[in-house]
Amino acid sequence: MGDIFRHNIDALKEKYPYLAQVFEDLNTKDFESSVVLEKSRNGMPNFKVRKGEHTFFVHSTYDPKTEAVRWTERIDLKGFDTIAVLGVGCGYHIEELEKRFPDKNKIVIEPDRNVFLKLLNTRDITHLILNENILFIITEDTEDAGRVFLSLREEGQIDSVEFSELLSYRKVYEEWWLNLKKDYIRFAKLHQINTNTSVFFAETWLTNLFEGMLQLARSAHIKEYKSAFANIPAIIVSAGPALNRNIHLLKDLYDKAVIISAGSSINILENRGITPHIMVGVDGGEAESRIFNNVKSDEIYFAYTLSVHYDGLKNYNGPKIYFKTNVLEYGDWIDNKMGIDGAEYLRSGSSVSNLSLDIARYMGCNPIILIGQNLSFPNMESYAQGAVLKQEQDKSIREHIEQNIKYYLLEKDIYGNDVYTTESMLSIKFYFEEYVRIYSDRLYLNGSEDGLPIRGIENVPLNEIIERYCTKEYDIKGMLDKKFKEEFDAGSVKDKEAKIRNILDNIHNQSSEIKQKAIKRIDLILDILNNIRGNHNAKWKQIDRLTDEIENCDIYKYFVEPLSKYFIQAIKNERERRMEHISDIQERLKYLYEGLLMQYTEVKEKIVLIDELSKKVIEEIDKKEGVECLSMP
Repeated sequence: MGDIFRHNIDALKEKYPYLAQVFEDLNTKDFESSVVLEKSRNGMPNFKVRKGEHTFFVHSTYDPKTEAVRWTERIDLKGFDTIAVLGVGCGYHIEELEKRFPDKNKIVIEPDRNVFLKLLNTRDITHLILNENILFIITEDTEDAGRVFLSLREEGQIDSVEFSELLSYRKVYEEWWLNLKKDYIRFAKLHQINTNTSVFFAETWLTNLFEGMLQLARSAHIKEYKSAFANIPAIIVSAGPALNRNIHLLKDLYDKAVIISAGSSINILENRGITPHIMVGVDGGEAESRIFNNVKSDEIYFAYTLSVHYDGLKNYNGPKIYFKTNVLEYGDWIDNKMGIDGAEYLRSGSSVSNLSLDIARYMGCNPIILIGQNLSFPNMESYAQGAVLKQEQDKSIREHIEQNIKYYLLEKDIYGNDVYTTESMLSIKFYFEEYVRIYSDRLYLNGSEDGLPIRGIENVPLNEIIERYCTKEYDIKGMLDKKFKEEFDAGSVKDKEAKIRNILDNIHNQSSEIKQKAIKRIDLILDILNNIRGNHNAKWKQIDRLTDEIENCDIYKYFVEPLSKYFIQAIKNERERRMEHISDIQERLKYLYEGLLMQYTEVKEKIVLIDELSKKVIEEIDKKEGVECLSMP
């Protein structure tokens, strides 16, 4: 093994251990490579690549260095923090990019692993591999590359991306490169939906959390149901118009499948005389409570996360199952304070139906069957007959489509017909497709008999699914009840209530303390803005100290930061883009400090809200306990 390859592999092991293993193994194999090392006329290494019908030189056969410089000079990254480059070649153009744009992110995408293997054996590129601003993606799967972009965006490492390619790759990879950009856009839209949801619902989620927290005392934790229904079928019932086609088939399945109602489908089911085993609530808007306040039965298990609107949760008198999701990070903190060990996050996805799928998998169900999952608006209808919100939603859809609002898109349904849908519905579909690809150990079937196709989930008429998979009988309700009763004894509710009261006291005390620090930090940045040219070293030291004290507090780490991070990242990204167009140093500083003020204000507002909410709930508990004491004989 050559010294060059060894140096490069050692660098890969440090930053890309998986890639290091792949290429170390690949380098030991004897095969005819599609990449040949050649020399350009100036003596610099070059690669001759065979790709299908095409054979091409990656770089100029005369002077790769000059070509790389000229290629880089044509690139303008104003307004972009990242450049994605198709083709690694010998790395000359990446070196020139780093010289010209040292502060920009470079994502180098190479679909041919033989090219990268040849590079590892040809040039010492440890300086590129270990550079913190350069990321190598070696894959021929455009979705894999797209998922990397999504991860980087979710972590706030990249924002705006410019795409460029080596000229030699342009023709050979034209369609591949186009597909990658489409996947990037698809993932970017998913990220934007997640961002908008987080920013829009942040205050609502906090309100629902504190108002609903006492319900934990009377709820079983979903971890008690892990794998409890191993290899029992589950039917996820969504509220799409397709449910009208086959909802009647559910009446005889109560003892043959775990029936899980996703969101508003619960009202439709009850109107047809069907009682599911579990209903799932997650949405934070008041409309969600309207759904659950209309539930007639108190035998259904209400599976919820604390983001769900609190009114419907409080008013429901039946059994409840609590779970935490990967969206809100306070779940672990609350579990720890409640003394709950080993509880996993459930994957939230873009809708309650996505989450219901993960509940069914977590509980061990197999196969998992979807029905009522249109992901579109056939005949401009939103829900099946019987949904609480159907009338107002149908009216809104018709009005918007008639006004040709671009929010609505045309896609093909499973029959090849045009049907209206939205970006948010497409993100639900995309999530399903990603989910079944990752969790491929189960059989997933779509018995909706209408709507958009979901890749990886076969469309099968529900009656055929029932005949094939729903033939055995199980005491599903009895299994739910048994686990639930095991969670409670004479003192368990009181014990849990006491722990919740301690949690609220802890939160209130911390929020009261750091609220004053957050206000002081805003006052200091305002003083600096009022005199940009002054010497503010002492004030910046105070700001740094206050920032450390705020950000090291549990309330910030588990409540404020997760709920504010998307807003703060959006402010940072917008400021960084605009800063490049401001030449005056004082104006640049003013613009930067105004951005900090916006971030500090966002943090302060969340802390104040947490302080007020925790105080309100504590006062309600004290008032309730006082009334109970007075009523005792």
